[in-house]
Amino acid sequence: MKNLKFKLSIFTVFSVILISAILLSGCTKQDKKETSDSKDKKTEDVQKTDNSQQDISTLMNQEEIKTNADDKNKKENENKDNAKLNIENKTIKIPSAQCETCKENITKALKKVNGIKSYDVDIDNKIVSVNFDKEVTDLSKIENAITSAGYDANNKKANPDAYAKLDDCCKKPEDRKK
Repeated sequence: MKNLKFKLSIFTVFSVILISAILLSGCTKQDKKETSDSKDKKTEDVQKTDNSQQDISTLMNQEEIKTNADDKNKKENENKDNAKLNIENKTIKIPSAQCETCKENITKALKKVNGIKSYDVDIDNKIVSVNFDKEVTDLSKIENAITSAGYDANNKKANPDAYAKLDDCCKKPEDRKK
């Protein structure tokens, strides 16, 4: 992605320089009589510019395809590594999560659980995707960490004391102070 942004920046700078050069050359005084050679030269320059822009676009598309392929390969390798290392991937529903503060609170709770290799807290879809070493921890312990932080996790209800201590924005709409 960084390479793509870099190439896009290069393309933008190149385009600005090229346009400036074309405008500056168009602003100079020209003899009233242009020879056919100079007209041919201008046509050739425009064609080169078009070809250069096509080449850059092609390179950018190839880089994007390569990046997508690299990402796919990384995920496949991660899945293979996970299978070798007793890594399990589970999705946990967090229906009571409401906002970015909830995401931070759940993240803090997950960081305390030994054996979690990676996780993604998706507030919009109200789920947590978690990869964990099943020899070190299990789904129940992860759910308990989330419920101890004050949030529902799958079919387990939030710890009432922890829920009561949450910021008002983190509570269900019906439980918020008015």
